Amino acid sequence: MPRTSLLLDARIAINLAATNRLHHVAQELGFTFTLVHQAAAEVGYLGDTSDGQIVTTRIDLTRYDGDALELISLTPAEYSRYIELARIVDDGEAATITVAVERLMPLATDDRKARKLCAELQTQEPLRTLGIMHSYADATYLPQGELREILVNIRDRASYQPARSDPDRKWWEDIIGDA
Repeated sequence: MPRTSLLLDARIAINLAATNRLHHVAQELGFTFTLVHQAAAEVGYLGDTSDGQIVTTRIDLTRYDGDALELISLTPAEYSRYIELARIVDDGEAATITVAVERLMPLATDDRKARKLCAELQTQEPLRTLGIMHSYADATYLPQGELREILVNIRDRASYQPARSDPDRKWWEDIIGDA
């Protein structure tokens, strides 16, 4: 079964890397996660604890195979829109939105300014981290404890907190609890 490409901004890629299940999430949801090189350049580090100390671990995108994650480049025809959008949002979001608009591809971003820009450009509404994870949880019937561990990893390793306006925020809070 062919997979659908889902463009990710750097923040979503970091959040998915924090789960330690990027491959499995992509497989279960039928996606190939796609990053434009500008967004991939913004993917940085995860925070982990070792002997009571917080250590940063660089995210190595090369460890993910082509079925789970692919890197793409802007085409020469896309550069003018990219430059225009980079005046409004970060380079990674500008490149991601450019590709979404020009190639009619779905994208995922939690960034408020990027989501607003997508609405102005009349693109398909972007997915969010929690929407992806909620769909993954529904598709895999994960036990509550395992799901909680995954969401805590996103919160702690990727320093993620969902926006108050996120439609899946209550779901997140119900699972995370007092962790």
